[in-house]
Amino acid sequence: MVHGLAPLTAACALMAACSAASSAQATIRQYSYDPADAGTRLAAGGVTFMVNQTLLGGVRVLKMRATEAKATADLERVDQGVLGQGGFARAVGRDAPENALYQIRSSAEGPAFVAALCPGSKRAWVALSPVGYGEDLQAVVIGDDPSGGPARKCRALAFTFRGEWRLPAGSPPPTEAQEPPDFPN
Repeated sequence: MVHGLAPLTAACALMAACSAASSAQATIRQYSYDPADAGTRLAAGGVTFMVNQTLLGGVRVLKMRATEAKATADLERVDQGVLGQGGFARAVGRDAPENALYQIRSSAEGPAFVAALCPGSKRAWVALSPVGYGEDLQAVVIGDDPSGGPARKCRALAFTFRGEWRLPAGSPPPTEAQEPPDFPN
């Protein structure tokens, strides 16, 4: 019986090492997007997303920035259950694409983003299609109902990938709290 534990112990050690390596190798990237249609241009304009990308390809969006105005919103990944019974499918519809759901935090200019993207709401969430280099982006903004009803879809946004902001050679990578030098705001 003792011999049967050795492979399990080795597998657990390998998984722990891989997990530690992926966390240590996480990279902060900043992808910029142009509005793909007139409605997105009017509601949001161009945006830049700061993402934490792991060695194993996982992505967590940290911030959303208006590229045409000085505004930054912190984002927090949340479970779709925060949207109430039926979650994302009820708020957006059954044919909604697979998305990661982020709450627009009330810190920084978060409330300004909520007001612009979902008028009347005090809280809002943004569901993003997979975020990656060279990939266009679809977003659905969902807000709380000011009259106390269930969360509702406020608008759909479409963006085309513009590029990645790079730091000058030799600069340390930004942390969640830093902005890169000469960020265009």
